Amino acid sequence: MNKKVLILIVIALFIRCSIFAQQEKLPVIRANSAIAHIKQECKIKWHIMPEIGIDVWKTSAKEVTFCTDIDTVVFTIDPEVKVYDFIVLLNGKDSARTQIRYEEPSQSQDVKEQKQNVRESLVHSIDFFTTISTNKPENFNPRTINQSFRYSLSYPIPFGKSDFSLWIGAGISFQNYYIDALPKDMLTTSMQLEEYGRDFYFVPIKSISDPKISYKKNKMTLTYVDIPIELKYRSKKGFHVSAGAKIDYLVNSRFKYKGSDFLFGSHENIKIKRHNLEHISNFQFGPIVRIGWKKLNVYVTHSFVPVYDVDAGSKLNPICVGISITSQ
Repeated sequence: MNKKVLILIVIALFIRCSIFAQQEKLPVIRANSAIAHIKQECKIKWHIMPEIGIDVWKTSAKEVTFCTDIDTVVFTIDPEVKVYDFIVLLNGKDSARTQIRYEEPSQSQDVKEQKQNVRESLVHSIDFFTTISTNKPENFNPRTINQSFRYSLSYPIPFGKSDFSLWIGAGISFQNYYIDALPKDMLTTSMQLEEYGRDFYFVPIKSISDPKISYKKNKMTLTYVDIPIELKYRSKKGFHVSAGAKIDYLVNSRFKYKGSDFLFGSHENIKIKRHNLEHISNFQFGPIVRIGWKKLNVYVTHSFVPVYDVDAGSKLNPICVGISITSQ
């Protein structure tokens, strides 16, 4: 056999044996969940797939952290080394060969990657809450449960390798009050208003018409666009707690009545809608506290700024208690 061919075969066998030896020494991290996360500039969801020969994450970051529900491994990226291999052992039996690969970023790739990272890091939240009224105006007596709704997007900014992060978000909420009175500006005759005085803003429905009056709906809805900022602690097992502040800007105020005709005393049912209610404050501001487990949490907010202008005489400071369901 030609010596050159023999030498090439020996070299190939040596390289192959070296590769197998290196594979045996690869770092192994454990996981019980097929969902992991990669942290670099932001947190990104990663799917563990043992069925793939090798799963590659390309990055231009200087440090990459790979987190499962059990273990965490941190890679300090050396551009000269470029490739970092490891094994994810899923449920103690399925091996997923995984690779972190460094690539020099072009400007367009860098911008594209940053946008993708931001999209994948955004947390969607749906909130169902009720409003507890404090410092209520006279005759303003909402029912016990005032079902309301909020949708928001949040962007978490992790503090290095710690379990703490800063969450900045934006949302829209529909804050409902189901009551048995009407605001003063919905009443049209001066006779109905004189007995209550100039600074009274809620009149009981039954006091202005037949006591047997009935109605299906009498609701005030305040629509806010809000910006919350929260400091959150999240353990690796999924428990999390956060505290911060939230500012709300009023975009719409509406009162809706559906029931017996209290204006003219007819026997017909009427519908009344009134937008841009008088004396409503444009802003609300106050603290927010959350506690939860994984994608479910409960929260409480309290507004220091009253719903009604201070000069109007009637105030109303709401406390909102709710449940949030988040995307991660």
